Amino acid sequence: MTALLAGSHLILATADVPRITRFFAAAFEVVAHFENEMFSEFVLPSGFRIAFFVPVGASAKSFRAEAERDGSAVGLTVTDVDAAHGRLLELVESFPIKLSGPPKDHPWGERSFLLTDPDGNRWEIAQSPTESGMLRNR
Repeated sequence: MTALLAGSHLILATADVPRITRFFAAAFEVVAHFENEMFSEFVLPSGFRIAFFVPVGASAKSFRAEAERDGSAVGLTVTDVDAAHGRLLELVESFPIKLSGPPKDHPWGERSFLLTDPDGNRWEIAQSPTESGMLRNR
């Protein structure tokens, strides 16, 4: 039997790798591990990887940069959700992004808000009550 161990990476199609890379780096104060005009990748302190790419060739059969993105959200954990919200508010003038409002507290212990990035991807930006940034398995 194969057991699910962990999430390792997220790959998102985009029409503009340089723009989404600049946004992601500015929004979360991270540096791309690799970047060029067609692909960029960020490696988070946890080892989780987030990549952006322009679908061409065979990948264009499975991915579309202009695809609808309103059916899901990706969760990112930050050390200070209020500071992250403030930094993103400063980027509203430079990038076409949307914020759901200020961070709010949830009964399961997280504090979060929603971000829609320049490509329309939805992200839940959260601060967890645990040092690891992950919720405890009850």
